[in-house]
Amino acid sequence: MKHCMAGILSAFIVFSPYFVAADDTRVHPLDTVVVSATRSEISVFDAPQSVTVLTGEEIMASPFERVEDILRSVPGMYNFRHYALQTNGIVSPLKMRGVGNNRILILVDGVPQNDNFNNAIAWVAWGHVPKEAIERIEIVRGPTSALYGSEGLGGVIHIITKKPGTERHTLVRGEVGTADTYAGYGFHSQKIKDFGLLVAGGYEESDGFYMVDDPQDYEIKRYREVWKGLGKATYDISPDSHISLAALYYDHETGKGREFFYDEMTLEQYWMNYEHLGESMDVKGLVYLNRADKTAYQDTATDNYSSLFREEKFKGTQTWGADFQGTLLKNDPLRITLGASYKEAKLDYDEDYRASDRDAGAKGKQRFVSPFVNLDLRILNESLIFNVGARYDWIETTDGANWDTAASAGKPAYSNSYGSDTEGSFSPKLGIAWHPDDKTTVRASGGKGFRAPSLFELYKVHVRGGGTYYRQANPALEPEKIWSYDVGVEQFLTDTLWGRVTFYQSFAEDYIGDRLLGTAKFAGGTKTRYEYKLDNISEVNIYGVETELEWYPRADLTLFANYTFNISEVEKDENNADLEGNYLPNDPRHQAHFGFRYHNPKVANVSVIANYYADIYFDNENTLKEGDYFTLDASVFRRFFDRFTAYISAENIFDKEYPLFRSLSSGDTIAPGLIVTGGLRFDF
Repeated sequence: MKHCMAGILSAFIVFSPYFVAADDTRVHPLDTVVVSATRSEISVFDAPQSVTVLTGEEIMASPFERVEDILRSVPGMYNFRHYALQTNGIVSPLKMRGVGNNRILILVDGVPQNDNFNNAIAWVAWGHVPKEAIERIEIVRGPTSALYGSEGLGGVIHIITKKPGTERHTLVRGEVGTADTYAGYGFHSQKIKDFGLLVAGGYEESDGFYMVDDPQDYEIKRYREVWKGLGKATYDISPDSHISLAALYYDHETGKGREFFYDEMTLEQYWMNYEHLGESMDVKGLVYLNRADKTAYQDTATDNYSSLFREEKFKGTQTWGADFQGTLLKNDPLRITLGASYKEAKLDYDEDYRASDRDAGAKGKQRFVSPFVNLDLRILNESLIFNVGARYDWIETTDGANWDTAASAGKPAYSNSYGSDTEGSFSPKLGIAWHPDDKTTVRASGGKGFRAPSLFELYKVHVRGGGTYYRQANPALEPEKIWSYDVGVEQFLTDTLWGRVTFYQSFAEDYIGDRLLGTAKFAGGTKTRYEYKLDNISEVNIYGVETELEWYPRADLTLFANYTFNISEVEKDENNADLEGNYLPNDPRHQAHFGFRYHNPKVANVSVIANYYADIYFDNENTLKEGDYFTLDASVFRRFFDRFTAYISAENIFDKEYPLFRSLSSGDTIAPGLIVTGGLRFDF
């Protein structure tokens, strides 16, 4: 039944890069521009890789508040957690074409969000950028290391924030929802002559949800309290030159399901963008600083989670960097972009124990120096486009150390220091786009992606589940590498029907993941500790097909669907042959999304999205599996009196119970079921 359903759904799509206005004026693909595919402006229709652009209208119409959930219905994307978990530790939840777990690069206005010291962004549930401030989101599938370096194995997600508009726009929005959730948001944009100002932010609190079937006495709801804000000031130096300064602030306290298992975090990001758009040459520059202060409060299974055991502190850990590029001959058949990036990350981690003077922690530094080049060549009256790019990343890791002054988990005390280490990675790419006519693009692309192991992975011993999960660090980790290619075609089959189909395949080496070393019983024999070690899995084979369609039967109605078939399996593991042939965890073999968007200001704006997932494993050993499940999400907006908008959104309308994680050490973590949110917005 499920395979029959998947076959039927393979004919449809969601989220095309094209937008239909209410007056039935269709935007030609050539008018949709993307910058993330080549580092300079290019039509989506001409892009060498498969690209999706979500407009601000689509983002605001989504039933969801956070970027990670807005993206869940994009073809080839999979979000394996739910935001009600509050955070997912140091693992980003997004996968693209079977590649995930911090292997997708996330950018905000060009600033990398995958902080290499601990991936702090994974702790904020992707809600750190206020929704009202997002201009568009660009999703580029396939390796992007030739443009952006480490983390770009699976692709790039680029969140581009708005610039202050020439007309003042101010709004406030308040909402209430399931689990005693209350939130308020604001937005202001204004430009006076050459100066502009944009401010957006909000506050949210929720009593949270139970995420287990049968809560134990020590389990509580996963609550949250969140503040966030984005400020941007711009100045037009000249008609062709612009500068902007931006600051992003995010602060939360989130509960993880037990009284003494929660965290507090403050994230600060600052960046400055400069651009000069000349007739024959463009120049762009970026400098940025990302800081994170986080304290994770941990309990222990030895006393049935009844007390605070330790505090894990990341204080002043930071990443800073700069990125500069110039695009030459921009109006000629050959366009050349040259540039260089620098990034430096610092890990400073310390553990404080409540019942003793025990001291444990880790530290390290990592820097990247990365020149890059990208070339576009257009021939045959611009119907044939070649794209060639390359980047070299020089990576130095220094001052690595970890320590623990007390014996723990059957392990003796230790104090380790590690010497400096350097790595180099050359990442090429090649893409071709051909237009046999003005309604069709045939494209093929291939290239290399890589991810350097983070300081967190190299040096930090990681303990969770009250001590039931114990993971060793591994300073000997090698960078992950992937070679990928895809071929596909997109076409306007009629004036109102668009479709795209893409086949992709990736060959990965030295994938980093947990390797189970053994198990041991706690004193008393009531709980089991599972010991893991981060390690490189030798070879991984990934392949699949994305099929997409979008139909506009009326000016105010869009029907859409997509289906992705994906296989991610261990091809070879030199240390554990038993894993060979197994599927990677948290990767559905089948996923489909379909629904409609109805846009009529005189009646209502309605968005309905149905989601189907099948064949998901939750562990490397493939002993924990979910068959399939189906969910439905919807949102309805209605404008009143020109300035007021009322809305209601519902997630998981059928109240489906499905697992987010299954674990031998901690059991199943399940989705919270039906969530309803309603609100009122006032524009003035």
